[in-house]
Formats: sequence, C-alpha cells, structure tokens
Amino acid sequence: MNGRAVALATAVALAVTILVTPTAVAAQGSPVAGKTIVVDPGHQLGNSNPKFRTQLAQTIFNGAIRKSCNTSGTATNAGFPESTFTWEVGKRLRDLLTQAGAKVIMTRDSNSRNAWGPCVWDRAYIANDANADAMVSIHGDGAPGSSHGFFALAPVQIPGWTKNDVPADRALAKSMVAGMTAAGATASSSFAGAIMNSRETTTLNLSNRPTVTIELGNMRNAAEARQMSSAAGQQQYAQWLFAGLQEYFRTR
Repeated sequence: MNGRAVALATAVALAVTILVTPTAVAAQGSPVAGKTIVVDPGHQLGNSNPKFRTQLAQTIFNGAIRKSCNTSGTATNAGFPESTFTWEVGKRLRDLLTQAGAKVIMTRDSNSRNAWGPCVWDRAYIANDANADAMVSIHGDGAPGSSHGFFALAPVQIPGWTKNDVPADRALAKSMVAGMTAAGATASSSFAGAIMNSRETTTLNLSNRPTVTIELGNMRNAAEARQMSSAAGQQQYAQWLFAGLQEYFRTR
C-alpha cells in the first residue's frame, strides 16, 4: 500500500471512529440501554376499511368487561388520521430508543389501508411474551378542541379483567409525565397529575408488564393538530416520549 492509500485508509478509519463512538458512548450511558421496550402505535389505517369489518368485530370477554378488537381512531378536522400520527411518532421513538441501546418491538409493522389491527389484546400479549421492561401505547385524543396537552392513562384494578401490576403501571405513568414535562411537553390540566384512571383500556388491562397509554395531544385542537400533522412535530413528540422513558428507567 502506497503512502496515499495509507493516508486514505487512516482518514476513513478516523471518520468511522468519529461517527460511531459518540453513539456507542451515548448508548452505554443511557438508562434505556439493554432494556426491551414495546412501542405500540395505536390503531391501524386499514381499520376504517369495510373489508376488515369481520376481523374488527371480534370481541373479548374476561369476566367483567367485553371489548372489541380495535377501532379506526380519531383524526384532525382536516382528516389526518390518528393511526398515521401514531405510526410516524412510533417509528421515530423506535429509532431514538435503538440508538440509545434499547431493544424495541413494534406492535405493528405497517400503516396501510390494506392492513387491520392487530387487536388490542394481542398488542398486550406481545409485551407479555417478550417479558418487556416497559410498553408505551401511543395515541392522539379526539376531545373538544378547547382542550390541549398530553396525559397518561393508568389502569384500575378490576377482578377478572386487570392482569397487570397496577402500582407498576402508575409508576411508569408518573415517570412519563415527569420526564415529558421536564423536556418541554405541555401536560393536560384535565386530569390531576396529567394521569387518567382508565377502567377499560384493553391493552393496559391485559398486559402484565409495566404499560402506559399516552394521549400525546388533542387532534381537534387547531394548534396541536398542526404540530401532530408535521414531521417536525412528530419528531418532537417522539423526543418527549423518549425523555419520559429515560426518566422511568433512571429511577429503576
């Protein structure tokens, strides 16, 4: 190898070191490094497709509550679907977590008019089967446009229905609210501590791993709808979720 080739090889090796080392160092120092995290982008674009009516009509009854497979979700007033919003945020959160050294499992691998589900109970079982360290279910709210901000859902113990360790879910919800708020997200004032007690959120109740549902914003609020519909806004929501997970694992 001549001198020029040696110099080129050295420069390439140095460039690779510069590019790789910060990521490796960041991953080693991140609270999420080595954790298995399930990211659940709520709904599915094809849930509104009539050809999947039979699949989506499935129900589950666990002694106390009967719930349906899944729904199409809400949308902005301009028609931007919740399923697309959650998918875009979920992908970005997956990338942030992976770069920080976490193992990430997505509950769906597409956002398509030609796909349905999976059912909300199957999403819970994904986390159970993976023995996940945490599961985050991503949603957008469809409340009247005057409300704004994010909030977390935590389950209520219902015999025959709630399989999860409710205190563990509440700890995750509180950490998500704390971490997201510290990172700049606006917490909803509609619920004390920005946590809603939910009796019938199937994925929450049937998961036996630490699980939280986050309503990231109100899709009927004009300002939040603009943010939720933009790539920059979707990246910001993912960063806020990442900050919440960092806070949770920092305290474990």
